[in-house]
Amino acid sequence: MSARKSLPQEIIEAILRRLPAKSLGRFKFVSKPWRSLISNPEFIKTHLHLNNHHKINKLIIVSNMKSLYSVNINEVLQYLNSNDLSATGKELSFRPPSIRWEKILGSCNGLVLAKDEDGTIFLLNPTTQEISELLVFPSALPLGESFVMYGFGYDSSSDDYKVVSISFWDTDNEHNPNCTDMFVSVYSLRNNSWKKVHNSPYDHAVGHLLSGVLINENLHWLTQRIPSYSSTIVAFSLAKEEFNEIELPASIDNNKTAVFNKLVVLGEKLAIFGNQVGNDLWLMEEYDVGESWTNVSIDGVEIDPVKPVCLVDGSNRDIVLGDEDGVIVYNLDDRRCKNVWVLGAPIAFAVGGTYHESLVSPKFITTPP
Repeated sequence: MSARKSLPQEIIEAILRRLPAKSLGRFKFVSKPWRSLISNPEFIKTHLHLNNHHKINKLIIVSNMKSLYSVNINEVLQYLNSNDLSATGKELSFRPPSIRWEKILGSCNGLVLAKDEDGTIFLLNPTTQEISELLVFPSALPLGESFVMYGFGYDSSSDDYKVVSISFWDTDNEHNPNCTDMFVSVYSLRNNSWKKVHNSPYDHAVGHLLSGVLINENLHWLTQRIPSYSSTIVAFSLAKEEFNEIELPASIDNNKTAVFNKLVVLGEKLAIFGNQVGNDLWLMEEYDVGESWTNVSIDGVEIDPVKPVCLVDGSNRDIVLGDEDGVIVYNLDDRRCKNVWVLGAPIAFAVGGTYHESLVSPKFITTPP
């Protein structure tokens, strides 16, 4: 019997690059060469690029017991024609296992930015179960006297993952002469360090303390101009590390109350969800083109608070809505809400956001080119 011929190395690598991240995690244990290959930063980057057009949304939720769960929301596809929808939840385990999670602050390329109940910030990969605690910014404002909001994203110009924080004094502490300043700091994963950049010229101390919405390597917040206090959308460029404004929909009055709407991402498009009067959704069809805003009314949603989280993959008509105690799928055609039963997860939880499976490591640091 003739000996089996092994595949050429380049063919093996080409096959592995196209496999799901979760499968590759198991294949690390096939052999030392495979483990070395799959762990290589260049392989991870190529794998991410090749699978970028096949990203599948997974929800990440925080249970009332301060644990994290991953939910395969796309399982509802097989039930969309029925009244009962279900999806499987799986608890995520990290070391140390004693971390009590408080909030999801953002996600990008499979990495998730999260905060525990002590205010410590972590980067984690739910797929590979790697975790990294971020350094504390040395000149951060004292807890209890200030507020902070975060954003997280990837800067391709420097091949770096960045965390942005906007912190400001509690305005009740009027004895502090700097209580109106909006301090902007940027953490670099590549350099494992924080730096202070210029203060924000906008007033972020209004509306919701929501994380920045990531689109086109820009983080977006609804905020107010100073001193007019008219509302606007600001985009913080991760490459330039500066703010620019994006035009609000013409049908939204840019007065002080507009800032109480919510920015979201749907189908990789910037969107505004307003639930002050009814539930209206505005989608920016072409990024940074004010005339491209379109409006969709969402009727029959009686749960409050609620906001869009993502689209069901493979459908641009089924919107996943998350609230403090559940998940809903809303169909834009029949204007109907359907509750999603999350199997394997506690009854009480909060929807934190979404992520995609990847091999990107939260500990990936290299020497700048």
